[in-house]
Formats: sequence, structure tokens, C-alpha cells
Amino acid sequence: DVVDNPVEAKANERLPGGFLVKQRLGKGSTAVAFLVEKGGRTQVLKLALSTEHNARLHDEAEVLRKLRHHLIVELYDEVDVQGLRGLLMAQAGKETLTQRLRSDGRLHIDLLQRFGDDLLDALYWLEQNGIPHRDLKPDNIGIAAVGRGDSLHLVLYDFSLSRTPAERIRAGTIPYLDPFLSQRKPPRWDES
Repeated sequence: DVVDNPVEAKANERLPGGFLVKQRLGKGSTAVAFLVEKGGRTQVLKLALSTEHNARLHDEAEVLRKLRHHLIVELYDEVDVQGLRGLLMAQAGKETLTQRLRSDGRLHIDLLQRFGDDLLDALYWLEQNGIPHRDLKPDNIGIAAVGRGDSLHLVLYDFSLSRTPAERIRAGTIPYLDPFLSQRKPPRWDES
């Protein structure tokens, strides 16, 4: 049986399009994310909460299509689920940085060094390609086994604010916003 309201789906329920929900991963202001399976393939489905958020997810898909970096989540496809825009993506790890910090507390110095290098590497690459993230926080950073040896690395995801105009300095997650943006003349995000 297919659920009536896709955004309210729970584990073991089917979404239109043949997706089996394995897990509900989280919900933000514009979308909900599920770990789904279809045709034996497990992936993340980020689904607009309503049709008014479809354009924002489409914009995020356009940004993700330009990004090919081992520390940035990979977009597989853009889909329609009962009129709602959906993004099918790779899983950015089994847990977020927030979840790891809550479960383990302080990270070991080796992980701190590697994760710091990962974050700087990904942000440098984004800057070189003129793509801002605009909502960098532990909830938008996955921890995944990457490369040879499957060592743990950070993987950035949620590029939904990347196309937000630089003048919208209040866009993003309030506790993570730069408190000095409003003092800039003119008040705007630094594009460099």
C-alpha cells in the first residue's frame, strides 16, 4: 500500500514511485529526508514539504549537479512524488557530526585533525567554484567511510540555501549565523 501523504511516511511504508521507506532521517523548514530503497538500491530521498518548496529543491538540485567532490554528497536524480519535488542522493554517512558529538562527546585528536582538514578542503573547493553553502552546521555534515581503507571523513550536504541572495543575511540557522554580518556596509554575505 502507498501512503496518502508522502511527507508523513514512516519506516516500512511505500511512497509513490515504488520507494520503500527504511528510515525517516530528519525534517527541516522546507523538506523531509528519508532513507529509501528501490530496486535493491538504498539512497536518500529529500522531499519538499509542500509544492511551495519545489523551486527551492530544484535550485538545490541544479547546484548539486555542478558538484563533484568526494567530501560533498552526490545527487543521483531529481524526481516527482505526488507533485512534490524530490532529490535522490547518496547517503552522506550513517550519522551526522551532531549525532557523533552527542554519542561520543569530544572527538579523538586524530579525528579532529582529519575532520578539520576535510571541512577546510571541501570549503576551499566550494569557494574556488563560486558556490556558497550558507547553512554550515554539524546537522548538515555527515560522517562516512570514504576512499581506500574506509577511514571516516566528513561529507557536506544540504545546499538548499546556496542560491539565496547575499543580501539575505538572516537566512540560515540562527545560532550558526555570523553575528557581525549586519555590521557590514552594505550588510551582505561575503562572496569571496
